[in-house]
Amino acid sequence: MKQNLYLIIPDGLNAERIIENLNRFSPQAVLYDPTGHTDTQVKRIIRTIQDKDIAVIIKNDIEKTLAFQADGVQLPYGKGMKNVRKQIGELALGVICATRDEAMRAGEAGADYIGFEGDDAAALTQWWSELFTLPCIDFNPTRPSEFADFRIQILSR
Repeated sequence: MKQNLYLIIPDGLNAERIIENLNRFSPQAVLYDPTGHTDTQVKRIIRTIQDKDIAVIIKNDIEKTLAFQADGVQLPYGKGMKNVRKQIGELALGVICATRDEAMRAGEAGADYIGFEGDDAAALTQWWSELFTLPCIDFNPTRPSEFADFRIQILSR
């Protein structure tokens, strides 16, 4: 199975560093945490990434996702996922789950991909990929699963 690259930009990373590192990788999508950036920086970073035909997923911030026309949002699993789906419309919705039940409920609520975190991430990713067609990501960088649809690369500061 060929895994696509999902690049993770940690919060507070210098905007110039983000931009210079985009050319080092060929990600299909970028997870961007706008914490610590001004609105001007957020807008510039999103546009720069999108100009390279890379999807920008905003971490944990629906309002900035909508305001800056990002390609999607990634949220931890919680009640109200169907309302989130309605709020963001056709934008991508990624949901981070810790259990099988959360993953199935997120999928039913309209998630576009499921992410797994924690010690069981590799096992959950394998289970998910064997039963469902909805893409999944293993967010455990120390023991990534070969069954995930995306491999992650975390930019360093």
